[in-house]
Amino acid sequence: MTLSFHVLGTPEVRRGAALVDVGHARQLSVLAVLLVDVNQVVSVDKLLARVWGEAPPRQAKSALYSYVSRLRTALDGPPILRRSGGYVLEADPEAVDLHRFRSLVALGRPGEAMALVRGEPFEGLQGAWFAGQRETVSREITAAELDHTDASLAAGEHRALVAELTARTAERPLDERLAGQLMRALIGADRRSDALAHYARLRHRLADELGLDPGPALRDLAASIQRPQWSPRQLPSPPEGFTGREAELEALGEGPIVTITGPAGTGKTWLALRWAHEHAADFPDGQLFVDLNGSDPADVVRAFITALGTAPDGIPPEPHAQTALYRTLLANRRMLIVLDNAADTAQVVPLLPGTPRCHVIVTSRERLPGLVTAHGARPVVV
Repeated sequence: MTLSFHVLGTPEVRRGAALVDVGHARQLSVLAVLLVDVNQVVSVDKLLARVWGEAPPRQAKSALYSYVSRLRTALDGPPILRRSGGYVLEADPEAVDLHRFRSLVALGRPGEAMALVRGEPFEGLQGAWFAGQRETVSREITAAELDHTDASLAAGEHRALVAELTARTAERPLDERLAGQLMRALIGADRRSDALAHYARLRHRLADELGLDPGPALRDLAASIQRPQWSPRQLPSPPEGFTGREAELEALGEGPIVTITGPAGTGKTWLALRWAHEHAADFPDGQLFVDLNGSDPADVVRAFITALGTAPDGIPPEPHAQTALYRTLLANRRMLIVLDNAADTAQVVPLLPGTPRCHVIVTSRERLPGLVTAHGARPVVV
């Protein structure tokens, strides 16, 4: 049965679902060092320093040989092999939760990565080297947690996140990115005054404890809450001479995202605009429209932010912060967004709101399967 190795919590080894007895803490420390550098030779000197400290006792080398022998027995033979000057644990990195975690984070799947964390990394293992590893991996876990929260907020899960983010900010009260996430969740939960109150508390605490002001991204977010909301009306004139297509028109109201696809000249834009004008009253907070032909989505995000009432000097410089601000501005609104002539899914995704209260119609000559499978878009083919 396959072995799996775990260090994101109390270190342990499992064969299938069964726990493998790999000995006492010092012996487990040897295994953990080899797991951190899986498939790489770790010299005997490094093993001694990492497990016993910079001044290991005279008998440490003999103890190391004994521990490796016992670990081999516990693991039912290799994967710990002797190599010139040291030892290597040979295993699929995906079988080691630390390396699987890092792989998932690199693939942009922080939620799956966080599911691997069972507690404090290397819990129970002593020594300066493990303390350093614990600090490093804990920072990686915090970053993944923040990335996962950003994705959840973008998916419109504002209300579900308020309690969790409130607890996290109590633990890390000076973390500005975390504070911004709580503020965005509160805005999406129709609690704008609570978001401003949290910002005010953080601003005073930063000033009192560090003599600092909040960073520009957080200041811009607070300013956007206080700024009067604009209701843009960007739809072009309604098409003339449009008849038929009743079934397609009815389908355009199904689901928060709809795609209209087909060859050039089949009336995709006319269909979108006719429906948009007929249902404009259903979107009292306004309508956004853009012809995406050759457009950079980052430019469109900035244009939409401006249309929603943000002054140019209030737009943060970082693209991810601009997207977050765009979705924050839409969080409490019921708006229609028409994205015409999309080239592909990648051009559309940054322009999607983080709330199902908004309705998005996308036209394209391509089928845009990524919007259908990953974002639940309702396809209409003409």
